[in-house]
Amino acid sequence: MSSKLSIGNEIKDLYKETHKWVQNNVKWLKDIEQFYRERAKLEREYSDKLSGLTKEFLNRKSKISVSLTVGDTPSTTPGSLEAASVVAWNEVLSQTEMICKDRGQLADEFERRIAEQLAGLYAKVDMTLTKISGFNEEIMNKRGNMEQELEKSKKRYDEVCASMEMARNKNTKSSNERTQRKMEQKESEMNIVKNDYLIKINQSNRVKDKYYFQDVPEVVDSLQDLNESRIAFLNDIWRSAKDFEVEAGQRVQERLKTADTVVSQNLPSLSTAIFIKHNLKQWKEPNDFRFEPSPVWHDDDKFVVSTETELNDLKIKLAKAEKAYSELQDLTQSEISKLSALNQRKKEIKANENEIDSQAFYETLKSYLSVVTPFTSHETLKLQAEVQIESIQNNVPEKFDLSTDDIDLSKLKKKSGLFNKLKHNLLPEPSSKPNHRFGLFGNNSEKRNSATQSFDTDAASISSTTSLSTNQTTSNKNKVLYAYSKQDSDEISINVGDSISLEAPDTGSGWTKIRNETTGEIGLVPTTYIVIKETANDRKGKEVPKVPPPRRTTLPTRTMEAQYAYVAQGDDELSINVSDVIKVIKVDDGSGWTYGELNGKKGLFPTSYCK
Repeated sequence: MSSKLSIGNEIKDLYKETHKWVQNNVKWLKDIEQFYRERAKLEREYSDKLSGLTKEFLNRKSKISVSLTVGDTPSTTPGSLEAASVVAWNEVLSQTEMICKDRGQLADEFERRIAEQLAGLYAKVDMTLTKISGFNEEIMNKRGNMEQELEKSKKRYDEVCASMEMARNKNTKSSNERTQRKMEQKESEMNIVKNDYLIKINQSNRVKDKYYFQDVPEVVDSLQDLNESRIAFLNDIWRSAKDFEVEAGQRVQERLKTADTVVSQNLPSLSTAIFIKHNLKQWKEPNDFRFEPSPVWHDDDKFVVSTETELNDLKIKLAKAEKAYSELQDLTQSEISKLSALNQRKKEIKANENEIDSQAFYETLKSYLSVVTPFTSHETLKLQAEVQIESIQNNVPEKFDLSTDDIDLSKLKKKSGLFNKLKHNLLPEPSSKPNHRFGLFGNNSEKRNSATQSFDTDAASISSTTSLSTNQTTSNKNKVLYAYSKQDSDEISINVGDSISLEAPDTGSGWTKIRNETTGEIGLVPTTYIVIKETANDRKGKEVPKVPPPRRTTLPTRTMEAQYAYVAQGDDELSINVSDVIKVIKVDDGSGWTYGELNGKKGLFPTSYCK
């Protein structure tokens, strides 16, 4: 939980090893639970059996010490070094060997309080680990689907090139109006397919970048947070066990004070630090996807717009992408606001590792996962639409009119594919907040071609992910939309209400240089945090057209009727009665639970209980 430690940033693509490491530690909870249940029996059967059990678990600890400390496949072995958690556990067992008196009341406390808490902790963290695994599988599938689409596009491109070559040969051998017309049709079809192939290459590269620099670090850091929250919970349980024994007598109290000293030194971040140290490996980012020319036709990676047919096809693609981007913009903005608030909460909880509110930290992690999973999916879809816009706008010659005002998508034949997927992912109502471009990256993430800026999850600082910014709202003067605290020497802090003036416009990096007239400072701030009223001179020289403002849409409200009554089992669930009509906020994602609202209260309820 240390703000300076992030497995995702330090080790990059290490989900499998990190998941196994966290899984080992989650399973370890069952060992500890078993210990306290057996301990309760032995307290009733005299101290000799208690001593034997303690020795048994010391041996177990020795066998799994390495895997708990550095995982199953570390880059370097730790020798005799053990993780702080393992050291603390060893001390607990050592002090337990000295407790050799039958204590019936103490046995009852161990059975009813400690073991049951451990069982509940195991159930909670194991369920959360399953959710994180599902999150990882989802982002892997999305990346795999994008690459499959690229392969299909390449295959189609080769096929139409071969078909074009056959048409050309026929025309050469027997040139007439019919063969000439056939060859022109084939060439137009080939050009359209090639353009689509180039778009798929750009999309695949951008999705690949997002996968390795955003999605994978998010998943791995979620595993880290889960493991650290587990440690915080475990520390609380061990302290509870200590308190029960203190009440049993002064002798036991003095022994357990020694154990508590070691447990108190078991900072959750220490486990992360030793795991990182022994798992650092050489890692190289996979190469970008590149255009592969057909062996029988085109040999360059330039867009082809030789006739109105190709231009109209690109305009339709542009219109679809603009529509999809606009729909997803508000949705991701709402999600990023929630993530920012949760990251700030997490930072506050982590401020003092010796006094962590483990319940608050775990609940924050749960809330974060419930938002970051759909956000990652929505932002991937938005990125694909964005790349499609950029690919067309940046590669079609300026002489062509790319205005999409005359494109009526409702009259086009509906096809399954990317844009239907975009539609089905729009569950919540669009937000009315200003449109901002965000990327969710871990600390110290590598910047690529100034198109991606960092998102410090611990400091809750949010900045632009791409060079494609939304249109600025026309206003009477420059103004600050959101407060921002500087994170580097070339940045400045701003607050809502500050008077600002433009020093240098955003060149596509997502940052604008301004003067804060209120404080007198000059420096960079995120473009999306301010509004600058541009003059005609400001707009000269800008080559990339702006994305149209998001078109607001209103989605129909969905409801479900309860067929069976259900009583909430936790704070995040919703109690329902037969015939209740529940407003659906988020549909079942396959977990068997739907998120809805009833009588002003929001929470999860079993999908199968309703229709």
